[in-house]
Amino acid sequence: MALNGRFSGTPQPTGTQTVAFQLFDAIIRTRRDIEIVVFADPRFPGVEAWGKIAGTRLVTVPFQDWSRGRAQLWEQFRLPQLCRQWSCPIAHHPISTSPLWRRGIKSVVTLHDLNFYLHPEWYTSGFRLVQAFTLIPGAKRAERVVTISNYVFGQAKEHFGIPAERLRMVYNAVKPMEAKVTRETDDHRPRLLCVGSLQPHKNLSRMIRAFQRLQAEIPDLELHVVGRPQARFAKDPELPGLLGSKGVKLLGYLSEEELANAYFNSTVFCYPSLEEGFGLPILEAMSVGAVVVTSNASCLPEIAGGGAILVDPFSVEAIAAGVRQALTLDSATRAGMIAKGREWARRFTWQRAADEYLKIYSELAS
Repeated sequence: MALNGRFSGTPQPTGTQTVAFQLFDAIIRTRRDIEIVVFADPRFPGVEAWGKIAGTRLVTVPFQDWSRGRAQLWEQFRLPQLCRQWSCPIAHHPISTSPLWRRGIKSVVTLHDLNFYLHPEWYTSGFRLVQAFTLIPGAKRAERVVTISNYVFGQAKEHFGIPAERLRMVYNAVKPMEAKVTRETDDHRPRLLCVGSLQPHKNLSRMIRAFQRLQAEIPDLELHVVGRPQARFAKDPELPGLLGSKGVKLLGYLSEEELANAYFNSTVFCYPSLEEGFGLPILEAMSVGAVVVTSNASCLPEIAGGGAILVDPFSVEAIAAGVRQALTLDSATRAGMIAKGREWARRFTWQRAADEYLKIYSELAS
């Protein structure tokens, strides 16, 4: 069994790269009968240890020295050859892209979302072109396509025409973060937090406008934004000016520990995204005890599980109203909401996800 570790090419993982590592880490550490060969860059945090685990062979690929384009060419043409060389009849591709010509190797593809396909206006033309060659053909031909929510399952069936017998659904999970948090004692100003926000579908422009409305009622309110620009996304011409608004602080990229503390010390975590395949930040926020306001759109009600305040992400007034509600909760209601969110987030474990994927591998192997 081969695991495609192309995600290990970034030294600062976010989103898809983070969940790909966590999934593979859980699979590799689970007791299993299947032998695993993983192709990855050992400089990615946690990868080097995989080579010391029984039943696992780590084959070094210097992804962090390569451009994204070179890594994609390796995935398309070299990886199938390596799978044959290492006698791996099945390969798992965890970040949506996969080889079109597989040289007889069966594919398991984890499909995270169809955003680039359904909302091309959010992406650069170059990125859309690359995805058209590296994602769509491989997913349509894969023996198993695993979606990360029921929402994406329906999209894959409807828009890609993938038959139900080749589709599976396995939720992503949330890594426990509570041990990393520390309560700040020197700043008691109310604080809103957004994560992964410098992308068009994260809806930050409307979020900032909602924040500005609330500032009139709560003058010391702040909005902290975790995120960084990414080349593959289209630019929002309004966003730079809005990020310079009074009370808005752009935090950039945060380490795992810094992110856990940002969630923990926020008064309200805001995630009014227009479109998501899973929405991991809302579970991360719930897991450390944050009150969450998120969208009533895409997969987010499914992933929030009744533990968040839901708002219409296309309405600035609705976003402001939801955040206002969260800010004015009485202590008992707030405590109950936090407890419900923590309990819900605990259901999403990487061990459960690993067990489901190992079943899929065995199904294809037989």
